[in-house]
Amino acid sequence: MASITHRERVLAALNHEATDRVPIDFGGTQVSTIFHTAYDALKQQLGMTHPTRTFSDIRRIAMPDDEMLERFDVDTRFLSTGGTYIAKQRIDDTTVIDEWGITWKRAEDGNPMAVEGPFPEPDLAALDGFDWPDPEDDVFIDGLRAEADRLRQTDCAIILNIGTGFGTHGQIMRGTAEWLKDLYKNRAFVTQLIDEINGRWIRIVERALDELGNRVDIVFWGDDLSTQAGPMFSPDIYRELMKPKQAALVEAIKGKGDYKVLYHCCGSATAFVEDLIDIGIDALNPVQVAAADMEPAMLKERFGDRMAFWGGIDTQHVLPQGTPDEVRAEVRRVIDSLGRGGGYVLNSVHNIQPDVPAENVIAMFDEARSYRPHRH
Repeated sequence: MASITHRERVLAALNHEATDRVPIDFGGTQVSTIFHTAYDALKQQLGMTHPTRTFSDIRRIAMPDDEMLERFDVDTRFLSTGGTYIAKQRIDDTTVIDEWGITWKRAEDGNPMAVEGPFPEPDLAALDGFDWPDPEDDVFIDGLRAEADRLRQTDCAIILNIGTGFGTHGQIMRGTAEWLKDLYKNRAFVTQLIDEINGRWIRIVERALDELGNRVDIVFWGDDLSTQAGPMFSPDIYRELMKPKQAALVEAIKGKGDYKVLYHCCGSATAFVEDLIDIGIDALNPVQVAAADMEPAMLKERFGDRMAFWGGIDTQHVLPQGTPDEVRAEVRRVIDSLGRGGGYVLNSVHNIQPDVPAENVIAMFDEARSYRPHRH
């Protein structure tokens, strides 16, 4: 096969075309990178000394340096709208309030935990009176074009990250238990909450894509619909309340240009895949293979001609507990299942956590880069 660029490799995979090797993502999205302490350990193992940059005060995930990305021949590059996960009010050294009125507290392991949202009750008047982020604020697009131009000097696929969707945001703003009850009992409130959040993201992404044009290839956002065991709520509720709103966001993205849409849903997402295909999602992340009904071979057989998969290397058992040889074997197994004929971009299932040894991170990416299944 003739030499192709990193960007061509990713886009071919998303178009379900076979490539010279499986594309690799590391740090291309907010959920396919690495916790900052694990990144420090990885740098040390590789003899690298560049500073560790993190996404924000709240999200202490590392933004891999060009030196690291080139070491692993990574095919993707990260771009993000501004104004998300920003501490607007600092309570103390470990506690901040963000631009959506969510209080975050840093746990002992360094991970941020949402401890309080702005809507303790399902009060419509509180929604009307809330100081919502203004999507016309230039904080969301400042510097986007210049950073995209810098990234275009590589030949990689550029991913525009637009934050979390209304499902995840709604859970955090209300509290997970309250949000789930709202879906069944407080329809007027939850519908307005969804519209308030989704309408803002639609406008933000429209402005961002107007600014960027063809400088970006993929648009990423996430909304958790599932637990490890199955759907978080009835798929019928999803189809009634959420699917049309997600469809409007995808339509807004694709109405601005020929962009691929990458969607993040943790857990057992199988019950929603047909719906996601229906609204125009091109690829599903993180492919949580340890969850129920998420076996790679089954996913490929049922959906592989219509949905691409992005992730798939287990962070619950294999990466933290396996040997490097076991990691390499798992990489080959998942590529053989999900990567057959294209349709797969390799990454860990969600961000690499501090309990993953640096040797296993290296084994994962090096095996992905060198493995050529059609030769075996």
